[in-house]
Amino acid sequence: MLWWVLLPAAAAVAWAVWAGLRRNGREDVRRRPVAHADRLTALPEYQAALRRHRRWLLVAGTACALLLASTAVAAARPVDVATTRPEQHNRDIMLCLDASGSMSNADAAVVDVFAGLARKFDGERIGLTIFDSSAVQVFPLTDDYAYAQEQLQAAKDAFDGKPGSSGFLDGTWSGRGSSLIGDGLASCLNSFQGATGPGAAGPQRSRSVVLATDNFLSGKPIMTLEQAAQLAKERSVHVYALNPGDVDYGAGTDQPGARLRAAAESTGGSYYALDSPDAVAGIVSGVEKTEAAAIQGAPRAVLTEVPGVPLATAALSALVLCAALWQVQPPLRRGRHGTPPRPAGPGRRAWFRRSAVVLLVGAAALRPGLPGGNVPAASTDLNVFFVVDTTTSMVAEDYGGATPRLEGVRKDIKAIAEQLPGARFSVITFDTTAHVRMPLSTDTLALETITDVLEPQVTAYAKGSSITAARQVLAERLAAARDSHPGRPRLVYYLGDGEQTSGTEPEAMAFDAGLVAGGAVLGYGTAEGGRMKENSGLDAGDGSAGGAGTGPHGGYVQDNGAGDARSVIDEGRLRTISAQLGLPYVHRDAGAPVADMMRQAHPGKAEHSDGDGSVAARTEVYWLLAAGAFLLALPEAAAVLRRLRGLPRPARAEAVR
Repeated sequence: MLWWVLLPAAAAVAWAVWAGLRRNGREDVRRRPVAHADRLTALPEYQAALRRHRRWLLVAGTACALLLASTAVAAARPVDVATTRPEQHNRDIMLCLDASGSMSNADAAVVDVFAGLARKFDGERIGLTIFDSSAVQVFPLTDDYAYAQEQLQAAKDAFDGKPGSSGFLDGTWSGRGSSLIGDGLASCLNSFQGATGPGAAGPQRSRSVVLATDNFLSGKPIMTLEQAAQLAKERSVHVYALNPGDVDYGAGTDQPGARLRAAAESTGGSYYALDSPDAVAGIVSGVEKTEAAAIQGAPRAVLTEVPGVPLATAALSALVLCAALWQVQPPLRRGRHGTPPRPAGPGRRAWFRRSAVVLLVGAAALRPGLPGGNVPAASTDLNVFFVVDTTTSMVAEDYGGATPRLEGVRKDIKAIAEQLPGARFSVITFDTTAHVRMPLSTDTLALETITDVLEPQVTAYAKGSSITAARQVLAERLAAARDSHPGRPRLVYYLGDGEQTSGTEPEAMAFDAGLVAGGAVLGYGTAEGGRMKENSGLDAGDGSAGGAGTGPHGGYVQDNGAGDARSVIDEGRLRTISAQLGLPYVHRDAGAPVADMMRQAHPGKAEHSDGDGSVAARTEVYWLLAAGAFLLALPEAAAVLRRLRGLPRPARAEAVR
């Protein structure tokens, strides 16, 4: 809000008050003495008329004061933080990099090229997933290009072997084997919101995968390259393959390069040798040719103008002012001897002015605007960390009846994010190990994407897990956030079922004092428990990730031959974690509101800073109309005060006998 605008407005009102209250010698000259007027003014009929006149003038004065105050506030352009989803023409591009030892130099070259391309993107979303025997998503699909460039630079430093980047590849060796290309490509495909899964609502995006690999397989994958390519084709994802080892192994179709080419081209994509001069240009051209649907972009917190209340008050006040002055001074006066009514001279000009005030306020209330403007983005002084249990037990079907617990987690993450527009969000998942799925970012569309594609670990890879497996990763991220922005509160939301399947006791979830400012521990599941579907790592058949197995038990996890295993919530352990973190524990049921968990969030004040950017929007012009109405209403204020000052005092009752 432009507070300084209120200062000249207050000065103008003060001038109007002074003009209305000061004595005017010319008025005294115009007054004519009338003999025996005291008897006339003392009549009850006259006194009643005088009281009515005074009341209408007081109503007019009050309405005029409200009109001046409300139009002044509207002209000052009041703002508030709101969430908007700008429309974009969007393409999704997922970089899918084979992180095996033979690919380091090639991966560094790929991320360097796309870091440069990200500077030129306009609406496209880009993400990065790396894989060896297992896949790790470095960052989800996002149109926050500064954030994407930062992450791509960190990836390049890691592939170049720079000091301080040794942990970048953590989590890529959790499987059995090395360079499992089919599994890696399938994981990259699962980074897109599913065709009929949780993220299916809304227009479909153009989706492309840039796959950098030499296609040298070591080990037995869950999904072959050909199966992954078929999955990409079914999901309308174009795969563009980059092969740094594109050498001639012969004419056989089973050669690594030939198989990679056939897989990429079967999806509608293309194949290039990494050192080909046509590689980058060809991929960019291919991506640009794909249809880009108009979609809703990332929800952004913006400082938006909110003149609704002052403009509504101004409109009502203007109408009341006109109605009151109509009673005091009708716009027409009656003619003599049956002649038509004639407009009063000064009164006619006053009614033109009052009509203009009503029209200006009405036009301002319509919020006219000009295209091509923008509004500043807002940021909430808050860092929010979601720590999500993705062990097999989180698909136990006891949330809201027979829904997997992970579905409740998805809903709650989105609900919390909606309550904190402009905050910076991070997602850390844990099963056997912990992974940072999304570093701190204000891109809530990236948060939605990573939330929609959350899946439990592949059942075959499950080795037992600890409910505090994310302790070290979370501690490092909290400390880094504190060091970079010491004054920014850090909230932690732990979402899990408390089931400890590791053979050892969980480590204490305790951190340095002041690291955690608020949040909650959210528990999912029931004491009766629920069955858990196996996650084979294959397509579920409905467009979503993590299909169930198709064994004799219907794809459910078995309890050593005793039938379907059941997972039950361990609220005792969850309460222990909440006590260690100093946060409240809240059991989550389907349909429960987020109010309970938000009471302890302590969100910071949303403020705009120069680095937050802007969002395209109309240029509002209502404030100019409101300012015009304010200026035209000033003479009315002075006139009403002058009339009130000129009214005779009420006569006492004993004056008439």
